[in-house]
Amino acid sequence: MVLFLSVSSASAGTSVLAAKSAHASKTGCSQLTKAQIQPLIVHPITKVTVKAVTALEYTGSAKRVGQECIFAAGPGDSEALTVTVVSGPVSANAYTGDLQGLDGAVAVHGVGTKAVRASVDAKGSAQTTTLSALKGKTYCSVSPGDGDIPGVAQLEDAAGDSPDIGNKAYAEIAAAIGTVCNRIFGSGNTTPDLTGLTQAGAAAAAAPTTTTTFPTGLNVQP
Repeated sequence: MVLFLSVSSASAGTSVLAAKSAHASKTGCSQLTKAQIQPLIVHPITKVTVKAVTALEYTGSAKRVGQECIFAAGPGDSEALTVTVVSGPVSANAYTGDLQGLDGAVAVHGVGTKAVRASVDAKGSAQTTTLSALKGKTYCSVSPGDGDIPGVAQLEDAAGDSPDIGNKAYAEIAAAIGTVCNRIFGSGNTTPDLTGLTQAGAAAAAAPTTTTTFPTGLNVQP
């Protein structure tokens, strides 16, 4: 039997749209605005791409279980920040998969029920800057592009164009991008604080460069 429902008022149509919007906020990232993400990215956001996430890698099913939102920035539309949200039973699988892919994990407090980032090695480098979080049956991960977080590019330059920027910097990156997941979860701090990173980056950029001058005629082997 097929039932035909008639919507006779604009308010009813508005209610349907509101219901769809509310559902999207629970299962995806498309509700995030450029204004909310821009403080986390150096260059102006130029494009936002939303892709469906399926359960294929978790259960083999093509069922949609979430969204991936890619925020592009700069003149080349490079991927500056990627947010992935998965809802339902497979959310735990997504979180566990991220955790198992890390050589070492550090808990990030204040984001969801639990959240992790990659640990930092003896040189001060992390395997990745991605933050992974879980709250209830919702998984969220945020992956910034290389040098796209304010202050990070200057710190990497000062470290000899390397990711050896230290544990404090990586902790501040995780705390800042974790606010995006809190928006998805609907709880916790949603205002990123990049003061430490930008100040450290400015100080690193202003630091004098040390050069070594060798006597004329000295044969210096590489």
